[in-house]
Order: sequence, then C-alpha cells, then structure tokens
Amino acid sequence: MKLTHWTNKEYEEKVLEGKAIFSHPQKHFIKPDGLWISVDGSWEDWVNGEWDSWMNNKVCVEVELAKDINLFVINSKEEFLKKFKEITGEDYPSVNVKDRYELIPIFHIGLKHQYDGVWLKSKPFYQHRLGADFDYFYCWDCESICVWNGDKVSFKRCVEEQQGAGK
Repeated sequence: MKLTHWTNKEYEEKVLEGKAIFSHPQKHFIKPDGLWISVDGSWEDWVNGEWDSWMNNKVCVEVELAKDINLFVINSKEEFLKKFKEITGEDYPSVNVKDRYELIPIFHIGLKHQYDGVWLKSKPFYQHRLGADFDYFYCWDCESICVWNGDKVSFKRCVEEQQGAGK
C-alpha cells in the first residue's frame, strides 16, 4: 500500500521534518481536521480531470504510518452509523440536516479522543457517497486517511516524478 500526502512546495521541508500541518485551511465542518493521506493514488486519480489546477505548486511526500497507529477504519456505512451513535447518542439518518451538521463536530471530537485518525475505505465511499439519505461521505473525494496525531506518521520525499506538480 502506498500512502502519499501533497503539500505546497513551501511547506515540504517542514513536513519532512515532522512539522506537518494537521488542519484543513477551509475548516470543513463535515470533514475532520487533520493531515490527509492518499491511499494507492486515490487522491491523485480524483484530482486528474476534476481539479487539475489543485496540483499547481504542490509536491508529494510519502507517508508511513506507525505500526501502533489506532485508526477508526470505516469498512461499511453500518460501521460509521454505529460509531456515530456511540459517540453522539443519535441515529444519523433520523437526525435532520441542520442538527446533523451540529453533531458532526461532536462526532469528530469523540473520534479524536479514541483514535489517532480515521480511514474511509473505497468500497463504502463509492457505494454510499451519493446516497440521498446519507451525506457524510460526500465531501470525501476518494478513499483517504485523515490523521490528527502527528506522532503516528513519518514522511520522506517521493522518489517517483512529481505528477504535474508545480509545472
């Protein structure tokens, strides 16, 4: 499994030194804050043709997860729903959209107390991303890992050529 993270060229050295930026500049309320990691080219595949300009001035670093990292791995919609209810006390599909968006940050805080990050696998993502009754997976553009515990990741320069980055 190949894990990569893309960052602005000016941040590359900080990331390689272990001083990665562990938050989203846009502060998406439906996505957890953390360092976003592409799994086997998932992000690169999505960006190609969808948002080509995003790669401008970006560089790739390879990511290695610590052997003892504790990730909440989402292998199914049901696993997500069970964990959401465990943390928030609410049944995700039964909550109206306005209240759901108020519960999502509470859910993420709860995850951060139990785990080092979260991994949304491709199968549940693609099966449920566009479901009318289920919007949590929608803003995750592809299978990815979000890590908020910086002690559980390390980085090195990508050896392969930077795909269109910074051209």
